[in-house]
Amino acid sequence: PRGRFQLEAGYTYTYDSGDGVRTQDHTYPEILLRVGLRDDVELRLTWLGWSHVEEVFRERNDVGRRVKVTNRDDGGNDMNIGLKFHLIDQDGWVPDFGIIVDADVPTGANGQTSGDVDPAVKLLWAYDLTDDLSLAGNVNFAAPTSGTGRFFQASASVSLGATITDRIGGYVEYFGFYPNERGQGDAQFLNGGFTYLITNNFQVDIRVGMGLNDEADDFFTGVGFAWRF
Repeated sequence: PRGRFQLEAGYTYTYDSGDGVRTQDHTYPEILLRVGLRDDVELRLTWLGWSHVEEVFRERNDVGRRVKVTNRDDGGNDMNIGLKFHLIDQDGWVPDFGIIVDADVPTGANGQTSGDVDPAVKLLWAYDLTDDLSLAGNVNFAAPTSGTGRFFQASASVSLGATITDRIGGYVEYFGFYPNERGQGDAQFLNGGFTYLITNNFQVDIRVGMGLNDEADDFFTGVGFAWRF
């Protein structure tokens, strides 16, 4: 709502193994500041923070022996600026509906930035099935920049959320990117998690997920919090 703020932050660990390369990524503090400009409009300032990426693989040295090689790429990610608009409330079979218009701006380190402004539009929906069950999702269209140039990327998600107790919630979610990178295939994921409401304005969460195909990361997990003030 207007005049309210919400600060969200967290940490994510990602693991992937393929083509003889093992990759680990630690990302934090994953900051999202949401500012209520009007009752149906919020300003969103996002910064994933630092990524610490480690790649481990084996190759033959000058004398023909196979040796382990470790590459590290640490640095800050690009920032994102956006606006979220609430358009309609749930009414009968019509879901609650909103939209986010945002863009990544090239503020990150050399190994993490795209080097350009990357816009996106996200269509959001949510539907209460019962007092304790809800469906939600989004359909997104973006124009990110990769090392070989800009490309069109669609993405989507759908999740089922449940109220377990007055303070504990849970969810399962599918999401995917189509394609994951320019010239590559789709990446599809499944994840789930729990939320715990410590106070009416402070919540913590934990999640774990996995990739559903070769293009997706094998495993990820994370923790976070949301503080409204």
